[in-house]
Amino acid sequence: MMGLEVDGEPVLLVNIDNHIYAYSDICPHQKSRLSEGNLADKILRCGRHHWEFDVCSGSGVNPRNACLKLFPIRVDGEDILVDIDDVGTSRVDVDGENER
Repeated sequence: MMGLEVDGEPVLLVNIDNHIYAYSDICPHQKSRLSEGNLADKILRCGRHHWEFDVCSGSGVNPRNACLKLFPIRVDGEDILVDIDDVGTSRVDVDGENER
């Protein structure tokens, strides 16, 4: 798990089973950095107020009605290209396919 900025946008990159997910690095609860939280068993926990998210789908675990903002990515050799202009709340299924 790694937090970084892309053109001024805070982005969280997570590598789960060699699949990379990119989300906004801002918790939807109180806008703290998710990269300052913990990742265990594919569950991301915000370090500030312990909201939890499934990093493979972006769906809220606690609370269930929360979701992360997903950024589309493309891997080009060793580069990870993040499309910050296409922010959405789409989900990514377990196979890595986008659902809208």
